[in-house]
Amino acid sequence: MSEINIFGIDVDSVWLVVARYGHAGTDQIANQATAIRAWLAELPANSRIGLESTSRYHEPVVTLAQAAGHRVFVLNPRDVRYYAKGVGCRGKTDRVDAHVIARYVAKEGDHLHAHVPRTHAQQQMHVLQQQRAAVTRSQTLLQQALRAHGGVNDTFQPMLEAIRKTLRALDRQIQTLSRQGPQAAVYRRLLTIPGVGPVIAACLAHHLTRWPLARADAWVAYTGLDPRANDSGRKTGVRRLSKRGEPTLRQMLYMAAMTFARHPLGKSLNQALRQRGLSSTATYNILARKLARIAWGLHKSEQNFDPVRFAADHRIAGTA
Repeated sequence: MSEINIFGIDVDSVWLVVARYGHAGTDQIANQATAIRAWLAELPANSRIGLESTSRYHEPVVTLAQAAGHRVFVLNPRDVRYYAKGVGCRGKTDRVDAHVIARYVAKEGDHLHAHVPRTHAQQQMHVLQQQRAAVTRSQTLLQQALRAHGGVNDTFQPMLEAIRKTLRALDRQIQTLSRQGPQAAVYRRLLTIPGVGPVIAACLAHHLTRWPLARADAWVAYTGLDPRANDSGRKTGVRRLSKRGEPTLRQMLYMAAMTFARHPLGKSLNQALRQRGLSSTATYNILARKLARIAWGLHKSEQNFDPVRFAADHRIAGTA
């Protein structure tokens, strides 16, 4: 049986610290295409490479390593952090992190999914979605800060209007891409769901077509809206969301749920959940999870949302 060569990489904006599983020491290479290609040229064929997801600093080495025929695992930093604690790591440095990542891939690699490269269109949409999320976060933080220090006055209106203008421009680009390519049909079907508008439909279509997920449960887990069990013996603990998925996707589904709760089809469901004593947040999370499953169903069935069937399935009267 041939040896599997496994490497762990700790990534930052300037350097890559590389550890090889089963070997002491590390190497440091520049996080630049030329240096990465030179390093990859020296690797054994069909190596396994693990690294944590970053905002964008991990993408050059991922792209080049996959192009060179290696199997790449882009890991959730939280998983690696908990794994390091679980195996008794007492310190944290770039070198230690690289060795922990290599060990994690070596021990858990059979249960990990290799990174799926984006198509050109998916990469374009990914960049636009990330930019929109960054601008939206900045807008929210600015408005909160201004309200905490005297409120929004005329001095700040040009700045806020510039942000709104930027968001409108990004939305136009996103809508243009959403109406093209493989995700176009999915995008149009998602718009038939009550509570799902163009911005949310574009986000959902992007993520639904991004990964080759096999089941609806996997999609719900990807959104981070899956309830996490907390039971032991006879104790049944409180379920909380895993929140392991893309935060922006989860926020979009939550906003769709808030709108859906005011729609005739969603109002009775919302009221029934509230009558069970659930908070508004818990209720919207449940509705968001339901909308996620509906979106998955439309994507797989290639059909539009059927309000009559939905009303019949949920015994909702007077909505036809």
